[in-house]
Amino acid sequence: MTRVGAVLACVLAVVLIELVAIGQARELLLVAAGIPVAVGLGWLVWSLFEQFDTSDESDIDEMENGPAEILRRWQARAQMLVDRADGTRAEWDRHLRPLLAKEFELASGQRATRNRRAVEAAGIHQFGHELWRWVDPVNSALRDQTGRAPGRAALAEILSRLQRM
Repeated sequence: MTRVGAVLACVLAVVLIELVAIGQARELLLVAAGIPVAVGLGWLVWSLFEQFDTSDESDIDEMENGPAEILRRWQARAQMLVDRADGTRAEWDRHLRPLLAKEFELASGQRATRNRRAVEAAGIHQFGHELWRWVDPVNSALRDQTGRAPGRAALAEILSRLQRM
């Protein structure tokens, strides 16, 4: 039964009790009308408590699986990024290059917006000419859907060099 149906049933019960009580005993009219109202309000409060019950077992399972779920999502995202290393150059430039460039900026302490030449020199020194072109934030070609990304081997080498910084 919905809440609206329950309210209508209580109102109908109050009206019927009042009609019967008027003919029988007027002094019991207030008590007789209050009983269905109390029952209806009690049912409404009970349904609200059930709706907002926080001791549900599924919530406890979700809290227990919280770190596992976070780890699973992280692994899925990492796998998706690694898969993009074998995709097109546009995918690399859209998804991997910004992450790698940001990690390089953080590791080297060089900001590309301050001194572009210093960042480029540090990048070539750290990665070499071949790998730097895949990390360099300026060397992006987002519309190159035909060119190939460097692959997983290059990504692994870039990450290991970032790790050594």
